[in-house]
Amino acid sequence: MGVLNDVYEMLNTCNKCGFCLTACKTYKTDLREPMSPRGRIQLIKKLADGVIEPDKDYEDAINSCLLCGECAVACPSGVRGNDLVLAARRDLKLRKGGIKPFTKSFALKTLASPSRLEHGFNLFRGVGKGILNRIDGLDYFRGVDVKGMPVAKKPFMDQVPEHITVNNPKKKVAFFVGCFLNHSLDGTAHSVVKVLTKNDCDVIIPKDQVCCGLPQYAYGDFETAKENARKTIESFLKKDIDSVVTACASCGSMLKEEYLKLFADEPNYLPRVKEFCAKVFEFSQFVEEEIELDKSKLKSHTPVKVTYHDPCHMVRHLKITSQPRQVLRSIPRLEFTEMNEANRCCGASGLVQAFYHELSTDITRQKTKNIVDSGAEVVATSCPACMLRIQGGINFAGQKQKVVHVADLLAKAYKSEN
Repeated sequence: MGVLNDVYEMLNTCNKCGFCLTACKTYKTDLREPMSPRGRIQLIKKLADGVIEPDKDYEDAINSCLLCGECAVACPSGVRGNDLVLAARRDLKLRKGGIKPFTKSFALKTLASPSRLEHGFNLFRGVGKGILNRIDGLDYFRGVDVKGMPVAKKPFMDQVPEHITVNNPKKKVAFFVGCFLNHSLDGTAHSVVKVLTKNDCDVIIPKDQVCCGLPQYAYGDFETAKENARKTIESFLKKDIDSVVTACASCGSMLKEEYLKLFADEPNYLPRVKEFCAKVFEFSQFVEEEIELDKSKLKSHTPVKVTYHDPCHMVRHLKITSQPRQVLRSIPRLEFTEMNEANRCCGASGLVQAFYHELSTDITRQKTKNIVDSGAEVVATSCPACMLRIQGGINFAGQKQKVVHVADLLAKAYKSEN
């Protein structure tokens, strides 16, 4: 298949040394070779060579990968195992004429469509929550804290105007909200807007924005991902803006990096893509690098001990690590402490947590232990999916720590009169 031919040289670059096994969380949990980067790479190569067929065991090996990128960091030969898995998923999609099983395909199509997604959250808010509250034992479904999952009373983008102005704005910033902040963690979305406006930014929230396309891209549906990417690029570039800010690490990685790969085969459109990508900033990166944070506006926070979880897309894709920590340390009376393995994957990884829940739950359990061992009362992070996954893991473990976004802590620290 053409997709595997494109990465065949990298498949052959793997020298089977095993350094990746020390980093791979699925392998450390499962301890079977096919669940390691080395094992996955050899399976992909055998498929490319026509030695094996893509049976269920092959699909499980490919689809259970977290795409966390830790193997790429560990590899002395520079092999990016996560990119090879992505190519293998694309190959599977093309071989089978779609994404299997139907439940996964349905979930990805729902995420790609704003109307379907809103309808789904409306059902969950109403009928779904009602059913859960009446049935004992359904607090957690396949490792996900479904009963504890917050749902906005109405989407964030329906709560705010498209253009939020300030006096004497220094910058015009477009806010890419993302699916979870729009429908679940709307309070965090308000925190982002509060921080931006407190720092003299006009905020534009395009009402026609859609999913960034990452869920579909991660499972090989490049066609749908491209469609949403093109909509996103045109929606934001038609606005008179200086920057695009997102408070989701996964969305940030897709908007900033993966769009360039996705449109690499369209040289005529690529300049437009590059123009958009150059404007994209993750929230804490924007706060630290693009605005001068006036600490005199910050009030003394209630004394609290906070640790930080590095989302995979932040630490290994966007290479953003110091900025969120600097933001946290700027907040008065907030005591920051590092946890062990702060950059360890939390186990969410999109749909992996739903289809390989036992594996995901074991990975989350270790993250939860590291949080408890840190002695922190609050866990800050920069990814809504990580927030929901880690909070569910903490709840399941019977612990009391709260998981919040960096933006939530910073927004809370602003004096009300400013």
